[in-house]
Amino acid sequence: MKNIFYGFGNLGFSVIGQTVANFFMFFATSVLGISGTLVGVAIAISTVWDGLSDMIFGYISDKYSLGKLGHRNGYMLIATFGMSITNILLWCIPNNINIILKFVWVLLSLLLLETFNTMFSTPFMALGNELATSQHDRTKINATSTIFYLIGIIVPSILLIIFLPDTEEYPVGQLNPKGYINIAIVTSLICLIFCTLSSLLTIKHNQSSNNKNHDNNSQVSLKIMFKNFMSAFANKKLRKIIFGYVLTSVATVFLCSVGLHFFTYSFFYNSKQITFLLLSLILGTIISQPIWVVISHKKRKKPALIAGIILTILSVFGVIFIYLFRIQIYNISYYLMLASIFICGLGSGSLYSLPNSIYGDEITEICKNKENLNATYSGTMTFAGNIGNSITQLTVGILLDVIKFNNHKTVQTLAVQTGLALILFIGVQASLIIACSIFASYKENL
Repeated sequence: MKNIFYGFGNLGFSVIGQTVANFFMFFATSVLGISGTLVGVAIAISTVWDGLSDMIFGYISDKYSLGKLGHRNGYMLIATFGMSITNILLWCIPNNINIILKFVWVLLSLLLLETFNTMFSTPFMALGNELATSQHDRTKINATSTIFYLIGIIVPSILLIIFLPDTEEYPVGQLNPKGYINIAIVTSLICLIFCTLSSLLTIKHNQSSNNKNHDNNSQVSLKIMFKNFMSAFANKKLRKIIFGYVLTSVATVFLCSVGLHFFTYSFFYNSKQITFLLLSLILGTIISQPIWVVISHKKRKKPALIAGIILTILSVFGVIFIYLFRIQIYNISYYLMLASIFICGLGSGSLYSLPNSIYGDEITEICKNKENLNATYSGTMTFAGNIGNSITQLTVGILLDVIKFNNHKTVQTLAVQTGLALILFIGVQASLIIACSIFASYKENL
């Protein structure tokens, strides 16, 4: 049951995180009317802070225990309430205030949300490593957690249909600001319930509070915190895993940030059609989890991960093919898109669980018979991912302005439609190809 209880936390965390990742760039530019560059700046600043706070909370979680709640669960519980409240504030921005106030509201809300996200995710990732009894068990824990994570992604997709339907007032349902507030309320409630359960039900399985290397009475040392944090980058094997993970995350950011724009303005899909595409992607990813567990156990984790990346790359070529010939294959283009997105889900399923599992194997080996720095090393990985994500979000925002995306128009020019396709295709494919080469050079422990 520990895998299930642990997975609850990823469900609650992903419900909010993926709603922001998938919808916020669109909401801020198309609904609130903020320029892509300003939104990109706000997201980039908050994501950089998210990365820096990984170092802080990783160090604190490793060093200080919260009584019976241990080194992980107490921080997760506090963060749960913070995430749930701040998420609602983010989507309640009035549309009748000026752009500067909107920008400040967006920036402050994102900074708060990212703070609580880190307070939850860094100890949570460390907890997953500590719950595992073997390398294969770690893969199963990550795969189970990924399934819950993906269930969390499904929820916003379903809520998109419920709260953002096409109406007489809003012919394009995605432009209805009230719908996003309702989605935020529901996702915050889900986060509150499942993250609380995960924080409380995994306490008895977590042994990190028994680590004798921790001393609550010792003073915080910024020098030691920074040294421990950077030691992950000094390790060649960890460094390769981190950079490979960053690039797979960058590919995901391109897909999520531009995907809603791409399908709305380049294919003219409505909210229901987009939801089914998202569900097809998630279904493929969920189905793939036990498959990748079996493949990684028989063929090792590295070959399985590379196979998943290659499959994802091929599926994205399929998406672009459909776009290029969308007029010629108009009658079947949507069904082909569903199939391509499903295959993309099968491949990308490996990206959700295997990098974390490989990284967990390495840091467990490093920390064996030494000071427990699980959260610090976990924070290093998420820090690097967040820095990559912030640069990517800023890049996406600037590129939307470069291609002259007009948030006041429900129909974009052909040049803008093509620009959206290019941003999506080049961003995703370049990131995945480089990530594949990095993981190929990593020497896996046998």
